[in-house]
Amino acid sequence: MASNAFRFDEVWEIPEASPQEVWAVLADATLLPLWWGDVYKDVEKLTSHDKPSVGAKVRARARGFLPYELNFILEAVELEPGKVVAVKTSGDFDGHWRAVLAPSGHGTHVTLTWQVIVERPILRLLSPLLRPAFAWNHRWTTPRGEAGLRRYLAERKAGRAWSPYPQD
Repeated sequence: MASNAFRFDEVWEIPEASPQEVWAVLADATLLPLWWGDVYKDVEKLTSHDKPSVGAKVRARARGFLPYELNFILEAVELEPGKVVAVKTSGDFDGHWRAVLAPSGHGTHVTLTWQVIVERPILRLLSPLLRPAFAWNHRWTTPRGEAGLRRYLAERKAGRAWSPYPQD
């Protein structure tokens, strides 16, 4: 595998939310800053789709723990309600993200696969040296996404206004 190519396989458990409820959030990229706000800083709609649709595109700006931002386009390429959400990415990195959802008790089991090739010139150049740090940075973001999605869905179900940050 090239030093600028990465594959991440992860599992999220989302309790008390059906696969359809989880799918509705994952399939709408415009919601990313609402539930994963400490990573996704901004999302701009690029197509006129009013609901999740194959071909829908957004421009996203994201940041992990390390001091760099990534800018990229997300395009929905596979949407099977309640079962699958897949997007391709292009920009600072090119790749494919896919979530497969399945019922699990009273919640949803999400199997995630993220394959990406870093294309941003400075990051591509540094990939051989900083590969472990880049992988660590990704692993830092993942639990924040799972926790944010859990909070978002719980608040939505309770009918309360929601913030991506826990209330004290």
